[in-house]
Amino acid sequence: MPISVIIIARNEEAHLPRLLARLGEMPEIAQIIVSDGGSSDCTRKIARAAGAEVVEAKGRGRQLNVGAAMATEEILWFLHADCLPARSCGAQLSRAIKRGQVGGHFRLRFESRSGWARLFELVARVQAQLGVFYGDSGIYATRRAFDELGGFEEWPLFEDLDFARRVRRIGATATLPGRLSASARRFEKQPCKTLLIWLELQIRFDLKQSPEKLAHLYRERF
Repeated sequence: MPISVIIIARNEEAHLPRLLARLGEMPEIAQIIVSDGGSSDCTRKIARAAGAEVVEAKGRGRQLNVGAAMATEEILWFLHADCLPARSCGAQLSRAIKRGQVGGHFRLRFESRSGWARLFELVARVQAQLGVFYGDSGIYATRRAFDELGGFEEWPLFEDLDFARRVRRIGATATLPGRLSASARRFEKQPCKTLLIWLELQIRFDLKQSPEKLAHLYRERF
């Protein structure tokens, strides 16, 4: 089954070319949309040169929804510009939808092989078993499921976690085995602090604190 890929990006000229090249190696990919969040570098130019469609929007939730609105295929795959999926991911995703799944994500692997990176991977695996996953693991959904849910909440934080939880309520989901490599730059400088703050923010989110307040707290802490 053909797939529409929505890539959210902002100043990702260093990472976007390799992702676009990798997607070009997957015959299942029928459409690539780069949803740019206001880049001041060559991100949009690189995307257009590679044949991707480009749209502009501010805020991750808005970027995801605007990109999805341009998608023409039944399968929607949302990626961060600094990730790198295994070549088998497209085929795995197509097969998953044929089996009746309505959404899910991929097994997350960080490019850094440090002890901290491995710990973050372990945390991600445990969370995935509990139905918790984030945008950096390559969320996918059928068009029908996406529309039924009304897309992503246009929040500054946790729009991906919210979507992951909601999609599980309307059908079967899965963690697909194809590895999706993600950048470890978020936590390489202060890994312990990053892990503790992120866990704190998730607990606060589960206690119904507003995403806007949590985003402000995140910016304060970093």
